[in-house]
Amino acid sequence: MADLFAVAHAMEADAVAYYTRVAADVRAQGSDALARLFERLATIEAGHVDLITSWSAEAGGTPPAQTPLPWPVPGMFDAPAEEVGQSRLLTPYRALAAAVRQEERSFAFWTYVAATAPRDDVRAAAERMAHEELDHVALLRRERRTAFHRARGAQTASLRTLRMADLAGRERALADLLDSADAGDGRLGTLAAEARANAARLDRAGEGELVLALEGEADAQDPIAAAEVLVEAYLATADLATDAALVATAQSLAATAITRLAALRAAAPPDTRGGPGADG
Repeated sequence: MADLFAVAHAMEADAVAYYTRVAADVRAQGSDALARLFERLATIEAGHVDLITSWSAEAGGTPPAQTPLPWPVPGMFDAPAEEVGQSRLLTPYRALAAAVRQEERSFAFWTYVAATAPRDDVRAAAERMAHEELDHVALLRRERRTAFHRARGAQTASLRTLRMADLAGRERALADLLDSADAGDGRLGTLAAEARANAARLDRAGEGELVLALEGEADAQDPIAAAEVLVEAYLATADLATDAALVATAQSLAATAITRLAALRAAAPPDTRGGPGADG
């Protein structure tokens, strides 16, 4: 458990340092509003550090900041803080998009730890951390959507009635894309099989429907864009659904979809990893 808490603490402390550095750099450029945004993100991550320290104390272990790391902390950001902070193209939307990707990667990391943990207590702690990161992904995506609309001065999202059958169809279409793009090593084929399993779960979820705000249509031939739309749809469904069973299904599918999106971005060429999201 001490190793797990040490890695978690280091990852979150790295995020605090990253966001704090970017905030200082953009404030030096005169972008006070953007600096406040990054300071808010740093505050959220500092809360994560405190939470992990508290969990470690509850477990009776050595403070995580004093525990040697068992392996290097995985990189969670697309670019160094100094490069992001000095970019003249940085906007609140771009800042939040980077934060969303960071939280998605962190969620995927802890999901992997939970799935491969050799002990029940490690698995439970990793699942707890993954749940925290999933909440942060949903929060930051909502903030990103708000920044997207604010930048355009109007609400540009189209309201659509999205049925479970529609989502099942999107999963099957994504599965076909992944099968056709598989390089023979089986990684995309595995994701395709998971997508078809998701579609089957949606088939069993019944005929529920929700009115969701989604931005445009994803490129029909872009697996990352298609995967991004599904993440957004599942998170929105979990937020808006009133049926407890549907909420649970949507949360589970969102978790799977976020892990899938992180895997697709990691496998993609660097200039295509952002992926056009459901909100711009």
